[in-house]
Amino acid sequence: MSAQVPDLMRVGAIQTEMAQDVQTIITDPVVFDQNTCRITLQNIGFLHSLSRISFQVESASATTNAIGGANANMTFPVGVGIHSLIDRASLMIGGKTICEIEDFNHFMGYKSMFIDNQINKEREAVLSGRILNHNFVYNNDYNASSYGIDNGTFPYETITNASEMFVPTSSTSASATLITDGVVPRDNLLVRNEPELQVALADLFPFLRFNQLPLYMMAEQVSINLVFAPKGDNRRVCRQGVSGAVQSFNIKQGSVKLIADYLTFDGDIMAQYASANAEMNFNYVDYRLTKRTYNGSGAVAQTQQIINVGGAGRIVNKLFTAMANDNQGQDNLLNVYSSQDPGINASGNNQILTTNVRYNDEYLYPIDRTNPAILFHDIVQTESLVPHISRDEFNSEGGGTAGGGLSVQKYNGHQPNLFLRGKFFYQAHRLNKNERINSRGIELETLYSELPDLGGALNYTQRTWIELLRTATLKNGIFDCYYA
Repeated sequence: MSAQVPDLMRVGAIQTEMAQDVQTIITDPVVFDQNTCRITLQNIGFLHSLSRISFQVESASATTNAIGGANANMTFPVGVGIHSLIDRASLMIGGKTICEIEDFNHFMGYKSMFIDNQINKEREAVLSGRILNHNFVYNNDYNASSYGIDNGTFPYETITNASEMFVPTSSTSASATLITDGVVPRDNLLVRNEPELQVALADLFPFLRFNQLPLYMMAEQVSINLVFAPKGDNRRVCRQGVSGAVQSFNIKQGSVKLIADYLTFDGDIMAQYASANAEMNFNYVDYRLTKRTYNGSGAVAQTQQIINVGGAGRIVNKLFTAMANDNQGQDNLLNVYSSQDPGINASGNNQILTTNVRYNDEYLYPIDRTNPAILFHDIVQTESLVPHISRDEFNSEGGGTAGGGLSVQKYNGHQPNLFLRGKFFYQAHRLNKNERINSRGIELETLYSELPDLGGALNYTQRTWIELLRTATLKNGIFDCYYA
């Protein structure tokens, strides 16, 4: 009988003619404060994986948020957008955690690299606030010596005796203040305009990337739990590099809604599908995070670090890692959601990262990885996708100490050659044996010949996610999951 029933779970076209009804239901959270949020789903039909959760951030007070004020041009980080609000996301069914990602905003800093520049410019700039799109910066009609951020607006230039961009100091004042040059954010991304941006469920939970939940077949409650980035640590938004008061922004409670599409078919088809699939199995991936903090004062000649990132007794497909500069903050294009490269020394020479992965008593690579081109190749091989970043953004190899090909033309008051250069130095490794990890776990070895000196008590934080294979079953309305 099952061979005659279409696979309604598959993402894509259904190999038969049938009427499909899409019901969009907007659901408010059952629990909400500035730290956590919980949303429950209705057990009807199939949940569409690209359903979204919407967010808005409250604008600042009239004083600090006035046009021309210190917070007038605050936006979300250009690399992760509205995802910067979420620190942890978990999908729970009947009290069991099916999928969970810690430090989700940092996680999306890596995943967002694989989104095409034009998609960022034309779609994500409206949906999620990600606008990391590159374009040439022309010196004249035919000569471009650098590239920078392009969001479709015409750049202003600060040139003597030429037009400059002035913004009124208030809505009623005739006076004006020069606040920036270069490319300015679009109005729909300015925090003071309270834009409504969205996060896709398939981004929050990779389980949903290839599966649509048959909610009508479940006898248990399905809920989404979110933990927000603390509003007091300046990790939610980015502000223009001008002096002024720092403002902590609240998430608007009334704006947080699940906009879910529930797919239903003819009643007989739904009943036949449930009968033919009384027991269903799902294979999917989940992620586990390990992180370690290093003091960034006088960060030269770093000693070799061997970090056990877990995975003992599990099947692990891959791992990826980032070295975040905790000194970065809201006075930055990316905020803290980046990965620092080894940097350039005083002589103008690029420093080196030496790395390898050891598991099941063997090294993944017979020779340690040191060549940045090979490290970039490892990312491509791991994800089967090419990161949409430049060589200069990866590890500062655009040439010289001034910024290589990255432009000095600003975006929202920040120069890309200062705030994007060497900030996407992620590493990724695919474990190619498809075997279970022994009791020792996976060891990641890294040796930075040098890291930029942060000074004082400031730190670097190294985050490593491993991708674990998991299996879930749905039987008689009860959902259960376990490690493969």
